[in-house]
Amino acid sequence: MLRLKKITTIIVTAVMLAGCVNTKQQQQNTSDHVSQNDKYKGNLEIVIADVKQAQIHNKLKDTTQINHLLDGFEKMHVDGVRITIFGEEVNPNPKMFDYLYHEARRRDFKIFANPALWEGARRIVNRINKGKNTGQKVLGDSQATDILVERILKFSKEYPVDWICPFNEDGKPGQYWTATQISETYQRLAENNIKAELIGPCTWGVGSGTKILNKTNIKDYISVATTHNLGFEHNKWSKFLKSAKGLKVWDSETNMNKKYEEKDIRIDAAMKAGVNGLVLYDSWTGIDLTTGNLNAVGEQWVEKYLKQDTSVSKI
Repeated sequence: MLRLKKITTIIVTAVMLAGCVNTKQQQQNTSDHVSQNDKYKGNLEIVIADVKQAQIHNKLKDTTQINHLLDGFEKMHVDGVRITIFGEEVNPNPKMFDYLYHEARRRDFKIFANPALWEGARRIVNRINKGKNTGQKVLGDSQATDILVERILKFSKEYPVDWICPFNEDGKPGQYWTATQISETYQRLAENNIKAELIGPCTWGVGSGTKILNKTNIKDYISVATTHNLGFEHNKWSKFLKSAKGLKVWDSETNMNKKYEEKDIRIDAAMKAGVNGLVLYDSWTGIDLTTGNLNAVGEQWVEKYLKQDTSVSKI
């Protein structure tokens, strides 16, 4: 009986110690999570700066400008940079593109990439960098889907990034690409083990983004549901979040433009809706490329998403 009591005591003690260890581990995990996200307001967990317009229009002329640009992004306390996926042989400055990519990586910025401008995936297929003409129609064209998938895979191997969306403002299902083409693009990229997390659909508006989430199977392949809100469709955020079915949600192209007196600016609307991430459209313009300091626009960005204590280091 005495031996049985000793054994029981040992077991109970072991369970209590294990419980303490587990509790400490849970507390540590919670602490890590809080410390990682504590620099941002609301539900924000990640903020990404944007240089796509600078790349599309060849505004970054030398390595000094790029160094100052990244200095500025560090001062903005962003986590990553959004860059452009160009069609074959239409990148206006491959040398500066390479330098920005590698220097951003060296500084531990995460990188998100997607196609240029509106109808971005169609531009990739037609090898068109900029301008109003986006080239031949791609709706229902299986060869166009092949070209898009092959280009995205090639890009991801040359520039391993953290996130890729193969589309950018490419319309609702049936507008420029069929629902089948959109689904097939994501499926084929995933099956080919693309070297990035797939996210999307990065539509022009929240309503179109919701339709893609509901009418395709991209949720089987994406880690983040993303949309722009260029139409100021603030009242549609709740449906988009619901359609995301538990996925993280980003406003993947937001800014501070005040278009309607009676409506919030888009960054405020996104944060009120509870998004987890922001891509700050054209935020490279918030930095003085001759000094690396933030200008008034850059400081306004920071005030929107960053908590008062800006001593938090970039993660």
